[in-house]
Amino acid sequence: MARLIALDVGDARIGVATCDTTGFLASPYTTIHVTRDERQTWEAIQRLINEIEAEGLVVGLPISLDGQIHSQGQRIQAFVERMQKHISLPVTFWDERLSTVEAQRLLTQRGQDGGEKRQKRGDSRQRNQAKKRRRGQEIDALAAAVILQDYLDHLGE
Repeated sequence: MARLIALDVGDARIGVATCDTTGFLASPYTTIHVTRDERQTWEAIQRLINEIEAEGLVVGLPISLDGQIHSQGQRIQAFVERMQKHISLPVTFWDERLSTVEAQRLLTQRGQDGGEKRQKRGDSRQRNQAKKRRRGQEIDALAAAVILQDYLDHLGE
């Protein structure tokens, strides 16, 4: 199976996940920080495509619980349309409903299992903000992995 990259596109960051060569297991990979200059975003995505040797993109599409595509979904579709002028890989949209909620649940579960260190008393505000940013990045990449795993599971049915 071809290597795939999943993108969970947000306003500030894009979570990125990839799968193994068998197409069985999706894993969080990284995050891309969105800048005003979209050219930088396209270049960052292209670097990841080259690095991973990806042959396709799966992009999370926020579909509301009533099955409609509202403003956020339309924004993602417009983003992908602009991206396809710079990146020629085939794109598949995949319903990302509740992927971020699932990613947060998985991170919380991991923290309860001892995967996260306890915060020391007296941590500065700056350290707390950095921790929040890192957690946001983890959630974004993990949400992309949730999207990609759902897509891979669907292909395997």
